[in-house]
Amino acid sequence: MKLARAVDVYIERKQSAGCKYTSPGRILLSFSRQLGNVALASIVPAQVSAFLNGPRTGVPTWRCKHGTLRVFFEYWALRGRVKTSPLPPNVPKCPSIFVPHIYSHAELHRLLDATAISQRGRSCVMDARTFRTLLLFLYGTGMRLGEAVKLKCGEVDLNTGVITVRDTKFYKSRLVPLGRDVHELLRQYLLSPRRRRQRGANLFSAKNGEPIKIDNVEHCFKRLRRHAGIVRRDVTSYQPRIHDLRHTFAVHRLTAWYKQGADVQRLLPALSTYLGHVELKSTQRYLTMTPELLRQANIRFESYVRGGGHDDR
Repeated sequence: MKLARAVDVYIERKQSAGCKYTSPGRILLSFSRQLGNVALASIVPAQVSAFLNGPRTGVPTWRCKHGTLRVFFEYWALRGRVKTSPLPPNVPKCPSIFVPHIYSHAELHRLLDATAISQRGRSCVMDARTFRTLLLFLYGTGMRLGEAVKLKCGEVDLNTGVITVRDTKFYKSRLVPLGRDVHELLRQYLLSPRRRRQRGANLFSAKNGEPIKIDNVEHCFKRLRRHAGIVRRDVTSYQPRIHDLRHTFAVHRLTAWYKQGADVQRLLPALSTYLGHVELKSTQRYLTMTPELLRQANIRFESYVRGGGHDDR
């Protein structure tokens, strides 16, 4: 069996089983293009290592490639197409240096204020109002960017203030109630004469009315971040991302609950469900400690130590 055929069959079987298999599929297709249409059984470790150690490949990407290829070759080994896996046995440890950027309120204002100048070029796929509304929507709902750009107008019920999110990351649908500010934001946005209100039209669309691609939004955000002057200068090389708005939503929500004296432990499962997580530990990854969150947690703890307990209103 040739490598190209093996990759096509494997991806097709994964997808027919209900998996989207988008990112791993891209890895396998890239692997096939690099090696050419060679025989699957003829692949040697040196060829695999050359693919794994490609340019601009950090440890996390290396491990992702390795994991995808490992399962791929195990699949064909069980079916007698290869005798042994050609993958290198040693996997480098992945250092835990990534820390998401939690935007301050001042930084959020700078981002929003810079949308007009950032989107003024003719080549920009989105107009400034659409981009600004999308940013506020992501911060106000904690929704994934991929979910937001796929939303249809018919999935936004302004009468009940609820959005229906279909086919999420975990192949489920969920209802997202809107807060007062986000509800008013969308109402004003959809009142604009330029917005298409057909049920099948995308809520957020490009200037030409077509759906917006995730890559285009991320490119626009990088340009916006430069205009707003938001740069990380810590020990990591990771710059603030648009996905960090989701992290910021979770942290700011938790901080607000502490300030309100709410029962945070009781509310965390609700936050997890709202974010569309299958289990609570997925939400815990979003709760990066910030100085303000630490201060509020310390106030709660000091109150508890003094015998005041906490207010579970």
